[in-house]
Amino acid sequence: MPSYNFSVFRLLVTSLMLLCVCEALPLHKYTHIASRFSHLSLHKKDEGIKPRKTLTAFGLGIKVAKPFAYWRNVNTNDGAAYGSDTYTYYSGGSENFPNPNNWMSFEAMFKANIPLMKQSCGWNSWGPDNTDRQIGFIKTYIQQVARASRVDQRAILAVVMQESSGCLRAPTTSNGVRNPGLMQSHNGVAFDPARPVTTIKQMIIDGTMGTADGDGLAQLMNQYGNYYRAFRAYNSGSIAPSGDLSDGNGATACYVSDVANRLTGWTLAKSTCPGKY
Repeated sequence: MPSYNFSVFRLLVTSLMLLCVCEALPLHKYTHIASRFSHLSLHKKDEGIKPRKTLTAFGLGIKVAKPFAYWRNVNTNDGAAYGSDTYTYYSGGSENFPNPNNWMSFEAMFKANIPLMKQSCGWNSWGPDNTDRQIGFIKTYIQQVARASRVDQRAILAVVMQESSGCLRAPTTSNGVRNPGLMQSHNGVAFDPARPVTTIKQMIIDGTMGTADGDGLAQLMNQYGNYYRAFRAYNSGSIAPSGDLSDGNGATACYVSDVANRLTGWTLAKSTCPGKY
């Protein structure tokens, strides 16, 4: 066989071998994410939310949600280098909540939450605790989905910790809507130990970019234009007419205050949200 033809043949064989092992490896940090979509309202579905039109993005031929319209590049170390494991109760409009300039950096925030991720499954009797490798995949895919969706990676991490304490085996809840996985997404994917890489990635995609049945954080940010209002809608399906983000409107009253505190360093300190404990 001529050397040129042999080189082409070898290149094709190598490409096929790489495709076969892709399930076992996280995507490279610059690889675009392919996705599914949906709205998550953990406790209450807003019946006015309809399935969204989807776009084919990144040239992969895979349907993905329209990304968050506003883009500010947030690096891993942007934000405060340290947080405070204390709880401050916030209520009222979004102007009463911590300015995003005061959020912890993603790197510091993720590091602070690793002890929780390592023990939260066992503490809640949800099954085996996460392994270090699984926690690494959670970090990888939060960052990749953040780039694809344009949602701040710290906001994604805060919702992961609020919804499931970072436990891959968090149970699926249902209050008229099926909410599985790390972000308790709207009828999305739950963790499958037989497909850990695929399902970890998909759980984060579902909560951030949505599912076929509703919106994720990206769509709620497009709708409300403010992270705290988006968090409220993520939990409740809507925002109370008063605009008070501590009004759960039938869902978890402390939800937005909790997420705000997670963004500034809260992990294990006792909550001071009225009526929570």
